[in-house]
Amino acid sequence: MVQKNILATVLINNFNNQKFLKKCVNSCLNQTYKNLEIIIFDDNSTDDSKKIIKNIKNKKVKKIFFSKKKNKTPALNQLNAINKSFLKSKGEIIFLLDSDDYFLKNKIEIIISLFKKNKDLNFLQDNPIYFYPNKNMKIRRKLKKKYFTFHTWPYFNPTSTMVFRRNFLKKLLKNISFSNNSFERMFFDARAFIYIYFFEKNYFNLNKFLTVYTQNEYGDTIKNYEKKNLNWWIRRFEYHSYVKNLFLRKNKFHFKFFDYYLTYLIKILF
Repeated sequence: MVQKNILATVLINNFNNQKFLKKCVNSCLNQTYKNLEIIIFDDNSTDDSKKIIKNIKNKKVKKIFFSKKKNKTPALNQLNAINKSFLKSKGEIIFLLDSDDYFLKNKIEIIISLFKKNKDLNFLQDNPIYFYPNKNMKIRRKLKKKYFTFHTWPYFNPTSTMVFRRNFLKKLLKNISFSNNSFERMFFDARAFIYIYFFEKNYFNLNKFLTVYTQNEYGDTIKNYEKKNLNWWIRRFEYHSYVKNLFLRKNKFHFKFFDYYLTYLIKILF
């Protein structure tokens, strides 16, 4: 059973996002739900992020400054940040937030109420509002619905829309720990949701827009994967390899669809 006044934790991972960081943190501090802790993990930023974080004076905010030399990809650094931040957390419900995104002010209150009503619920996602800073434009976009797909996983929303019950996130991080230093192009949202889709029943997509997802021109996805170039296909093959590894570790049979063989062929050819 969960306590009546549930402690919520927001895990913010940051690298060189000084432009967006204050808005991100303030969106958490200004929530209508007040029983929360905020853990900011700074991944050895070289801009003014550290200064901004050090100047935050609020007892709800915990700060982690990672000072090791960066020698991994953005995807692996994000996974490392989530793992280390989670170890410092105490909340029953865990919210993830990239530092260039932010929450609408009632997001945590709405989602905590859903976890209170459904004690079996382990994971949910809301819908993102896509924000284009250069155009100062926001677009509400829902997941595409397809009745037939050639690939072996459904569409999923980005990391900042993800919310977990604590015990389930602990289990998930353990089950995907084999990938902590591999699949260098694969971000946490893909690792987590692919696992959830195949091996978890108690989850759903909330049909509300509660997260602003910034289309950051300096982000890895826009720089490398916005178009279906060779990088896109290589990352897609990592997804397939990850699925294959998951099923092997679970001793389950995994049927490979046409998309697997197409992706493999393109990777080999190019």
